[in-house]
Amino acid sequence: MNKKRISNKAFVFFSIFLFLIPMATVATASDWAQFQSDWKNTAMGPGPAVKNEPELVWYQQTSSNGDNGINIPPVITGDLVYTYTTNGSVWAFNKHNGELVWRNKTPGGKALQSSTPAYGDGKLFVASNSGDIFAFDAASGEELWSEHATESNFECPITYFDHRIYIGDGLKGGPGTKYYYCFDDSGQLMWKYANENSAGFIWNGAFIIGDHIVYSTHEGKLVSLNKETGNLADEIDLSSEEVAFSKDDPGMFRSSVTYQDGYIYTTSERGQERGYVWKIGFKDGNFIDDGWCTQNGFSTSTPAIHDGKIYVGQGEHGYTGHLTCLNDSNGDILWSYFVDAGVKSSPVLAVENGKDYIYFTGAESDGSLYCLEENGTLAWEYNPPEDDGYILQGAAISDGKLYFGTDAGYLYCIQEKVPVGWEQFHKDTRNSGY
Repeated sequence: MNKKRISNKAFVFFSIFLFLIPMATVATASDWAQFQSDWKNTAMGPGPAVKNEPELVWYQQTSSNGDNGINIPPVITGDLVYTYTTNGSVWAFNKHNGELVWRNKTPGGKALQSSTPAYGDGKLFVASNSGDIFAFDAASGEELWSEHATESNFECPITYFDHRIYIGDGLKGGPGTKYYYCFDDSGQLMWKYANENSAGFIWNGAFIIGDHIVYSTHEGKLVSLNKETGNLADEIDLSSEEVAFSKDDPGMFRSSVTYQDGYIYTTSERGQERGYVWKIGFKDGNFIDDGWCTQNGFSTSTPAIHDGKIYVGQGEHGYTGHLTCLNDSNGDILWSYFVDAGVKSSPVLAVENGKDYIYFTGAESDGSLYCLEENGTLAWEYNPPEDDGYILQGAAISDGKLYFGTDAGYLYCIQEKVPVGWEQFHKDTRNSGY
């Protein structure tokens, strides 16, 4: 596969078609305020989609010597895109032109894995490798408060909902009692829940539904807590017989959970060859023996669900991988697209004219951002020129553009290629009053 090459689909018809679309059909700005877009990890952005021929809008580099990489997806709100780099720096750029708006810093050593920040109510919340939680003014970058939460570290995404943030201890310190925390947006600890005999939470972000917060543990449990009090509502061990599709060894759970229409979705792994995609019933805070489990190989990818289909990445670092599509009703694999790198990232979707476009990255040095059509056909592959940095996580979507970063410290913004004459056409029609 030539990773430098973009799809060679014909562009002539598309260009003519674009000229016929009124400006009013262009989508308004949209936020991507936390990991996978929102507190349900929905992973979906509104159209227009980048679906035919991507072009670079801008890029910025947060490091000149390779010591300040990006291993999380960006967070976007209003006109700003935020990223948190591996040396603890927080950056805010204008999402339209890439100009630096502000920069700040959190303490602690370089992080191998970082926590994805979250935006809420004018604040950007950041969890550091040193076990501290920070709130910054999202517009100016001024530090509003910080709280030391743990002697462990933070490696899973922050979940924000209704003036509260939720996050779990990382793997630092090894197995033991690891906590999931709830802070309010002024930095006050509201509760913490003890998860005994656990290694911790790496990429195990939570979702919020109704009165409950739900997350997976590294060891294969699903936990449901009252989001206000932190009291246990229900817990299920997927190695037990509590559900008919349990496994004696369900693997390690290192992805976030997502929710749709009364079901929880997540993934697990036990080495490159073995791992599962899970669908488990959930109602009023309780887990239900309803759903399925499908063998799909190693996965740390949070599923994205839309229109009866589940999209999920497969493959470990150092191996080849796939982006897999499963039937939501029974877990059958509908198609699987091969890439020359493990897909550890979580796919995101844009929907245009009733069609899904799926975006994901391959976990390798000199990696690519891919776009697939909903039938598993490659629409395009974008490999950033002159950047051989490792790509770990996936992309964020806002206002018809895609944003992603690399371990070389580059942050990219790409969009659908604008046909020659398109901008002048709109300028002329605006001036004429058409």
